[in-house]
Amino acid sequence: LKDGEVRDQDTEWGSILPNGDGTYYTQASIKARPEDKDKYRCRVEHASLAEPGLFALEPKSNLLALVLWVVVAILVVVAALAGFVFWKMQQDERAKRARGYNVAS
Repeated sequence: LKDGEVRDQDTEWGSILPNGDGTYYTQASIKARPEDKDKYRCRVEHASLAEPGLFALEPKSNLLALVLWVVVAILVVVAALAGFVFWKMQQDERAKRARGYNVAS
């Protein structure tokens, strides 16, 4: 439904497919602009429902993207710290050589 009006002409219907529990489902989809998302509702009719259900579009969770960004940020910080420690050790070794110390091999 868009603004309470049935929009069957805009609906693309998928096949009837099985669920793992022996029941079946079908998919329906439409193309809509993101700014119109509040105008749409999905009407579901099913024998198990006393009356048809109306469902609003729920935004997708960005949790996975957030977790990935945090992991990448942590890896970048760890790599930068490891690089700094390695660089500092190299600098200290060069300074010792410049002062005449020989590091035993």
